[in-house]
Amino acid sequence: MQRGSPIGKIVVLNGASSAGKTSTARALLDLMGAPAVHTGLDHILDRVQPFGAEPHTALGRLRRSAQIVWFQRTDGRLRLFKQLHREVVALAQAGRDVIVDTALMDPRALRDAAVCFGPVHGLFVGMKPPLQVSERWEAMRGDRERGHARKHYDLVHAHGTYDLVLDPSVLTPQECARAVLQRLADGPPTAFRQLLTQM
Repeated sequence: MQRGSPIGKIVVLNGASSAGKTSTARALLDLMGAPAVHTGLDHILDRVQPFGAEPHTALGRLRRSAQIVWFQRTDGRLRLFKQLHREVVALAQAGRDVIVDTALMDPRALRDAAVCFGPVHGLFVGMKPPLQVSERWEAMRGDRERGHARKHYDLVHAHGTYDLVLDPSVLTPQECARAVLQRLADGPPTAFRQLLTQM
């Protein structure tokens, strides 16, 4: 990065499954324009593919299940979160605005996000529709296992510290996006730095 070049904005949308993160991220992309980018753990998983291609045999599915268990027990997911956070900071330092779609359930991943995003004034946004709404949206999606919304809801928001909390069940994605931009205009975010003092 050249000396004096502006650092991009970082907006972290944190919520459980089917909380409206992706819809809000897309609306933000439309409003922010180039060179904004949208990323998240799903993007890294698609790129890295730690379990390989989807298996078609019973033995392949059994092997994949074992790989997933091993991945979780050896903190593979935490390593991917750390990779994501550092990639986001690098993009921002290169002058890109970055919208991060995430679910910070693990306190270690949350702390790493605070370490990475606090110094660069990342905005921490809680995406928090009522649980029943998330469960209904999750059932309507049909592209992932049901039950994640309930399982992760309290874990994702346990810390209770955000710069902004949005309820996408009462706001459209465009209204959520405008609220994010307004919060950015109101002054430097503080949530990630607060989290560092609490952890």
